[in-house]
Amino acid sequence: MTTTPAPATTWHHDTRVLDQPYPTRNHAPNAVGDDTDTRLNLDPTQLDYLRAIHEAGHAVTVLTGQAHLHSAKIVTGEATTQEGGVTYACHLADGHAYAIFSAAGERAVDRWLREAGLWTPERAVAVEEGAHGDRASFLAINPHVGFGDRAVDYLVVHDLADQALNTCWEAVLTVARALHRDQYLTGDAIAALAGLPNTPHCTA
Repeated sequence: MTTTPAPATTWHHDTRVLDQPYPTRNHAPNAVGDDTDTRLNLDPTQLDYLRAIHEAGHAVTVLTGQAHLHSAKIVTGEATTQEGGVTYACHLADGHAYAIFSAAGERAVDRWLREAGLWTPERAVAVEEGAHGDRASFLAINPHVGFGDRAVDYLVVHDLADQALNTCWEAVLTVARALHRDQYLTGDAIAALAGLPNTPHCTA
């Protein structure tokens, strides 16, 4: 991924995930709770829908990135794993498309919380922490991206995702509603809901 660095931004460094420092753009020094779900402090239906929004953000941006979407699923109720859901995709070869896909989950949730009147700094930080797997996967192959300490600021990745979500937000909401209801959707079903083509899967 190569792009013009974003203007300097302040990342907060008082959060840890998996016992490692974890920079966040939001700040909630008084957040309490042992896990992300607890600190989100949402009712069960809202929490399940939040997970659906996260995966729908990933899934729809796979399609807008002209990659192949296999499926998406969410965990409902009390999470028994570190992840509340997963989106399976392949052929995200374009650097910008992969950046957008990587950040689209957390940025979709942040946007939904704001639009639903549920956004608080504590929830925003919990959402960022919940995206640690997405961030780690992206940073592992983009070591020039960081949090005020590399050539490209991760804020650029957030900005790319926000811009992409602006163009497909209604599709994200449509997919999220169906994923919330069914908990699992195939890539082709998501493509039909979103009104977007699913690039054929190439096994060669």
